[in-house]
Amino acid sequence: MAVITGIEVIRGRVVVQADGATIARLPVAHFEKCPLHEGDEIDPELWLENVAEVQRADAYEAALTQLDRSERTEKQLSDALRRKGYVAPAIEATVARLTSAGLIDDARYARRMAEAHAAKAVGVYSFKRKLMARGISADDAGDALACFDDAQQRDACRAAARGLWRKYESLPPREARAKLSQALARRGFGWDVIEATIDDFTE
Repeated sequence: MAVITGIEVIRGRVVVQADGATIARLPVAHFEKCPLHEGDEIDPELWLENVAEVQRADAYEAALTQLDRSERTEKQLSDALRRKGYVAPAIEATVARLTSAGLIDDARYARRMAEAHAAKAVGVYSFKRKLMARGISADDAGDALACFDDAQQRDACRAAARGLWRKYESLPPREARAKLSQALARRGFGWDVIEATIDDFTE
């Protein structure tokens, strides 16, 4: 059990604290259906489940609105719902329902994203970090990266180098080589691909 130690409205959300820790930031309308008062003793998990029951339908509609705008990963959608004040049990139920219906599919999202980026001057490591930041699992990311093979990366690295070389071509050869290498590494290319590429520009 825990004691409610704070209830405060901040930017349209009711911030609820139990034993000094924030347990929820939810819309006023949802809080009013599961009200609490400072000093109340509650089971936080049970109270959050009750809030989730109140939020469940709204959370699902809010998620569909997000998906109408663009495809989302589980993490992106969960983060968006959390920012809107939905509690974890409501978010988890919504994500599970959408996943079961095929409306969220992280593996599909990763493949589509990889296909779109394969034609760009993007390094595989940079792209993998982007996938992981969006909550894509290591397995799904690995499967999606199949189109970033050695030949694709060589072509992408050369394309990136062409765009960067004009910034460095007036520098002494050693300095130009170093700066071009560093710029390509920041774009996520591997050192073996970088070394083969910069030879074309600095020999």
